[in-house]
Amino acid sequence: MSLWMLIPLFIFWLAVVVFLRAYRIWLFYYIVGAVGAAYWLALVAGDLLQLESVLAHSVALAVHAITQLFAIPTRVFNGAPGVLLVLVIRQTEASWTVLQIGVESSGLLESSVLASLLLFYPTWSLRQRGVAILIGLLATWLANILRLLVIVIILHQFGKESLVLAHTFIGKIVFFLLTIGIYRSLITLPTIRQLAQRQLRMRQPA
Repeated sequence: MSLWMLIPLFIFWLAVVVFLRAYRIWLFYYIVGAVGAAYWLALVAGDLLQLESVLAHSVALAVHAITQLFAIPTRVFNGAPGVLLVLVIRQTEASWTVLQIGVESSGLLESSVLASLLLFYPTWSLRQRGVAILIGLLATWLANILRLLVIVIILHQFGKESLVLAHTFIGKIVFFLLTIGIYRSLITLPTIRQLAQRQLRMRQPA
């Protein structure tokens, strides 16, 4: 989709968000705002700012640095095919397995969704949302590193035959559980505490 087609869509989305906020239709404001913002953040960060390759490179470099501590041979190449960074792991049979860090592994989509959910959270101040977004982005980046590190260790121990199991199942399960933990810590638990405090104030005599 061309830029000239995206601009009217962005203006329309922004107008709807402003309308919903002005009339305090909070549920639809949150849904429309968060879903739209996630799309626009991923689009701007990935396509316009090329942050996907930056995230992929940072994850590959971090995993590479950690694997050196465990004596697991890895390599990182800057000129990877498809403008994506490639993490390579040597196997016991003296061969190499290529892990391509693409859109699913860079953490860009997950970071965009989390930032959008926090950005449009209606009961928090701008400062609270800003701090939560920074913490959430860092936590998501670290979770992504741990996900890839688990895949690397499994490959190093069990060989290329374990690639599908490590990447498709174990790695995704690990990242899913970590993501649930991040959402619970940054959104669910603070919301529960807020509701409990509000109920407590309502029960107190005037």
